[in-house]
Amino acid sequence: MNARLAALVALCLVAACKKDPAPIEVKAPPSVEKPAPASPAEVVLAGAYHAVKCGDVTAVWSGRADDLKELAVDGKPVPKSYGVKGLTFVFADGKSHAFTPSGELQFSDWSFDVFSPDCSRVALLQDRYGPFTVLATKDLGTFTNATPVKAAGDPSVHGQWRWVGPSSFEFVASCCGGARVMAGDVGGPLKQAFDAPTAPGGVRLGAGGWEVVK
Repeated sequence: MNARLAALVALCLVAACKKDPAPIEVKAPPSVEKPAPASPAEVVLAGAYHAVKCGDVTAVWSGRADDLKELAVDGKPVPKSYGVKGLTFVFADGKSHAFTPSGELQFSDWSFDVFSPDCSRVALLQDRYGPFTVLATKDLGTFTNATPVKAAGDPSVHGQWRWVGPSSFEFVASCCGGARVMAGDVGGPLKQAFDAPTAPGGVRLGAGGWEVVK
């Protein structure tokens, strides 16, 4: 065997001994579960009349269930909120802030629907004739950067606040035997969404929208 042939044989043997590199396994990054969006949820707390947790804040109402029996008319039950006596916000760090209305609230003026759907804001009635105070949930500890919301015109009983979005809302302003439903967005102007010049029994939200209680 000549030198050239020997070299070719050696090259072939070396090539035959080489193995293809093992395929590299590409692993998908570990999935990270996103926390569920915060939303208001009723919770049971020892000693609380009613409580709603929203994110890191819990609204805790004090009250008397016996008052509901006294307020019932012809055996018809009244809303649980009629028994409320006070409201305190409790935070994740254990601190708390008691809400003190600037005016007078009667038994029918309290509401459990204070948190926006995403828990970013809170609406609190200061007096039965308004205003509502709207502020970011994160500012509850200091009660700063609050926005007042009040219907213009003759003094009206304010109530029935309902959030229809993270920053949009509706409420009822009642006066002189009639009622108006005012709608708006936090920081923006109010508009009249429904008008009932004659509504001695008030208005309510029905299946087809706002309607006069008959």
